[in-house]
Amino acid sequence: MVAIVAWLAIALAIAMFGLPLGHDEAAYALEARGGGPDWLYRSSGMIAIARLGVAMGGSELAMRLPSALLGAGFVAAVWAMGRRAFGETTGAWAAAVIAGTHPMVLRAPELLGDLPGAACILAGAAVLVGELSARPPSWRLLLAAPAFAGAFYFRYGSAPVILIVCGVAAVLWWRELLARPLIVLATVGLCAALVIPHLIQSQQATGSLLGILDVSAGMPRRAYVGEGLVTYLTSNPFRFYGALAPVVMIAGLASLVRPPAHWRPTIFVAAVALGQLVAIGLQSHGQPRYVYFATALLVVLGVDAIRRAAIARPRLAYPRVALAVVGAAWLGVAIALPAYRNRIADERGPVFAAGEAIRADAAGAPCLVIARVVPQLAWYSRCETILERTLADAGAIAPHSYVVSLPGFATTVEPIATATHATATPLPTGDPRAVVWRLAP
Repeated sequence: MVAIVAWLAIALAIAMFGLPLGHDEAAYALEARGGGPDWLYRSSGMIAIARLGVAMGGSELAMRLPSALLGAGFVAAVWAMGRRAFGETTGAWAAAVIAGTHPMVLRAPELLGDLPGAACILAGAAVLVGELSARPPSWRLLLAAPAFAGAFYFRYGSAPVILIVCGVAAVLWWRELLARPLIVLATVGLCAALVIPHLIQSQQATGSLLGILDVSAGMPRRAYVGEGLVTYLTSNPFRFYGALAPVVMIAGLASLVRPPAHWRPTIFVAAVALGQLVAIGLQSHGQPRYVYFATALLVVLGVDAIRRAAIARPRLAYPRVALAVVGAAWLGVAIALPAYRNRIADERGPVFAAGEAIRADAAGAPCLVIARVVPQLAWYSRCETILERTLADAGAIAPHSYVVSLPGFATTVEPIATATHATATPLPTGDPRAVVWRLAP
């Protein structure tokens, strides 16, 4: 409970900053508000969460508040995973470590499916470990089905990770599974039934039951096969995984040299974590949020290894030392909040300024924005948006049309004005980094 409160304190503080929405956040917000592009690869679960924010008024706080509260479930899921695999003490300390892991908690209120998706997979994995270690499993195994289905709906990219979890569990506990075939079949059947709405949506939208998944699989960018894996292994671990988590994760991996007598939970946690790192790392570029699940598992594994080592040395006052270290990690995140707020506000300031300037100029009239990046501009300007490279397919421009040039996404207005037979007039934005031109016949 203390870990959840500590997590929520940071998450709610960030949500109350009212920072402009990021690229992916704005895309989910647009899908929820309606009128935006049809991004099939955007998960329906997060669109549903975004609709709550729209219903509450659509402010930055409103859009992020449901995610901030929902993110606390990730801490609870880490606790459940540690408790089911290694005991109550391990679960509690693992949750405490996660609550002070800055790559996670600083992004906790964002309108993204990574944390909710990882929380659901952790919950499903916890059910599997707990039930299959019980010998034989009970009907509580059915609880894994809605957990895995929730992970899928929050993030379609969870599908391969769920398969890894189930595959490793089947290898380690095949006797337990064969001992209760009816329970296993019921669990699989329930999970399949829960994804039927997605299959119907996919069939209607793409003509294929797996069409949306095919689209989603092609979205992550990568410069080469394994780019993400290289990033996960070579990045500064303290910036990428947190101030404390890398040390704990390494302790967990080192414990594999001499696993405990009850080795299967240990091997399960390690194999699934490394499996996700490899699978995601081969397919996509690397970002901390893509491997929240693996990071959490390795933290659980490391906490258990450290706890067992401390028990073997009873003279060491490890609870007090651990509490001081965990508290310092959380305090470091809290102290960094103003700097984090300023950095995000500065990064997103130009696109926010451009969107607000266009909305004020259009004054509710139908409008069109031409730029090299569109979700945030579409959300803040409330205009239809098209990418500059697709301008030739757009047809006639709207009466209120604008061209936007932003840092990192520079656009030259002259070719566009010539192609549309329009005159470009600069529009004040209040931010010199955000350049907007109004097009007029």
